[in-house]
Amino acid sequence: MNDDGTLISKGAGIVECRICGFNFLPEVEEDRERHESEHLRILSGGLPYEIREFIKRVGWEILDNEDLRETPEQLETAKRAVAFAYWARAISNSIPENELQPFMAAHFAWLDAITAGDEEETNRAQETMKRWNKYGG
Repeated sequence: MNDDGTLISKGAGIVECRICGFNFLPEVEEDRERHESEHLRILSGGLPYEIREFIKRVGWEILDNEDLRETPEQLETAKRAVAFAYWARAISNSIPENELQPFMAAHFAWLDAITAGDEEETNRAQETMKRWNKYGG
């Protein structure tokens, strides 16, 4: 166990990293390597799974509930939060950085279509987004 406050004992020798959320046995080399890999993903711009999903969930709640959209700016921020959550997953899976612009454009088109209730545009945007499926985006 470390003394910097980033590891929490879960019992039976298992610890949880407060940075990445990974639960592991520090004495197992494979676990330590996987933990290090999780931190490298974060350093590359990725987000821990729970954080990414939290951001996405809050964004979707605003997009799905007109009562939560207090301003047009808030709607746009919710779209941006959802799009960035997908980008964070893709960056964790090594999407090339030069894909940012087309990736985000496609995701904004998809989110715009969803919030407008335009099923045809939603389907078209989903087709465009398939090119990034291998990155989980």
